[in-house]
Amino acid sequence: MMTMEKPRNYEKKNQNTKNSVNKWYVAGIVIGLILFIPAMAISLTHRLTGFEATIFHDINNWPNYFKTPALIITEGLGAGYPIAALILIPVILKYYRFAWRIFITVGGAGVVGEIFKYIVKEPRPVMLLNGHLHARAIETGLNSFPSGHQVVATAMAMIVWMILPKVWRWLPVLWIVLVAVSRVYLGVHTPLDVIGGFAIGLMAVSFVQLLPYSIAKPLRLDNETALMASGWDGVDIKISSRTKS
Repeated sequence: MMTMEKPRNYEKKNQNTKNSVNKWYVAGIVIGLILFIPAMAISLTHRLTGFEATIFHDINNWPNYFKTPALIITEGLGAGYPIAALILIPVILKYYRFAWRIFITVGGAGVVGEIFKYIVKEPRPVMLLNGHLHARAIETGLNSFPSGHQVVATAMAMIVWMILPKVWRWLPVLWIVLVAVSRVYLGVHTPLDVIGGFAIGLMAVSFVQLLPYSIAKPLRLDNETALMASGWDGVDIKISSRTKS
């Protein structure tokens, strides 16, 4: 009985696949920066005018019978409840690495979002427009940029996207879009607020995926173990061949 080594061409193919995947996460960082920097620069002016104001009013002026669905979406897909559910379900199923990645990624993204709220200090749309809007929800936080709901919704959706079969990957995209539109419709965020939130969520997921092995391994965030492997350390999947001697 003997165990055969992995063929070199398999290892080369595996490395090429990993490099190809990493390029997508590098692109995520780049796209995030391209979206975030100008969105923040404009938000620092504390004005809602021009094309952004037009988009805001086009969505915010939708009929009032969308209010209840929008409130359900914003709280059900972009607040504490989905975060808790998305962490608790994998824990119950013993997918501890998946739950841990959600906690670190979404939590980290949320902290970054709060930091930039403090930096930008953009007032809510109700103040930017002197009350000339449909305010369908009450927010306790005074600072608007970036949208915290959009930050965590994007981070959660992108993590779920990584484990879904390709045929279902439209669902996380819909998740992100629905939260973004609902926040503007409710009158609590500007279009650039949700763009900034999306950018932070996208970059957070990409950043965690690109962490160097020396940092990711001790934090249990490395990609050497399958994300949905059962248990904490997961299982090692080896290619072997057994023959009678």
